[in-house]
Amino acid sequence: MRKIGKRVRVAGMAAAVAGAVLTAVPGQAAAAECGGWQVDTVARGLEQVENLEPDGEGGFYLAGDTKVYRMGAAGEVRTVLDHLAAPGGLQRDGNDLYFLTRQDGKLQRLDITSGRLDQPIDFAGNGLLRLPGGDFLTTWVGTEGGPPRGLTRYWHDTGAVQPNWSPVPHGEGLALSPDHRTVYTDDLFTGQIYRVPLDDPGSWSIVTTLPGFFPSPDDLTMSRAGDLYVAAHFTGTIYRVDPESGASCPVATGLSGGWTGPSSVRIGPDGDGWALYATLFDGTVRRIRPPAGADLAPA
Repeated sequence: MRKIGKRVRVAGMAAAVAGAVLTAVPGQAAAAECGGWQVDTVARGLEQVENLEPDGEGGFYLAGDTKVYRMGAAGEVRTVLDHLAAPGGLQRDGNDLYFLTRQDGKLQRLDITSGRLDQPIDFAGNGLLRLPGGDFLTTWVGTEGGPPRGLTRYWHDTGAVQPNWSPVPHGEGLALSPDHRTVYTDDLFTGQIYRVPLDDPGSWSIVTTLPGFFPSPDDLTMSRAGDLYVAAHFTGTIYRVDPESGASCPVATGLSGGWTGPSSVRIGPDGDGWALYATLFDGTVRRIRPPAGADLAPA
């Protein structure tokens, strides 16, 4: 979730929510069963944590207000970069960590081994997804001002930036399907999840609408089994969504509500298995362990 200009953002959100609730597509899908998940806290005392990305060694990189952290598998946290202009979406590719700085609209690359930062690229947005061929997508939340930008694509071979590559109304997080044919994004204002075919991004569609008055989906991730897991910020809930049927159910509730709720969710290792990990604006990272037999391997 975008933090810059908090008072302006909250005021803008209030107005946008009023309109979005009236225009949201009705017909939320029936809930599925989601019992047996267990929640604990693996890190606390951080800045408002915006995003996380697996580090390939059992831990995560985390984006705070002004910092990029690295959290080890045991929950120990150190600062990797500081004095940044509001880091947002994170993506790792081998020894390269890509991240957005939302205040100045840049995409940056950190060489994890050497600590060298490349010259940043102009690429304004919020969520971040690196596509298999090396291009990037980012999202337009709707509180940034200016005309809608939908999903914006950065074409790495030419350096071109294409706003409204997919003209979805708004977007926050981004997730890629296991077959690499579809991108999913979520709408903070309407509670809707959108499906975007990579080969026809103009033909986006609505997967479902999360339940409740203002669930405020902030980020999402996808499992190898094809389930979406969605961080609903203001309700403090992590939902599981079946993108085929649209059915949803909460796997964790009461994490923290209002402004301090969950901002991102990812699948990461947990011993010999997998768990969900969520960042929250209360400065914590939570681990959400599935019940026995759940297929939670990452896509």
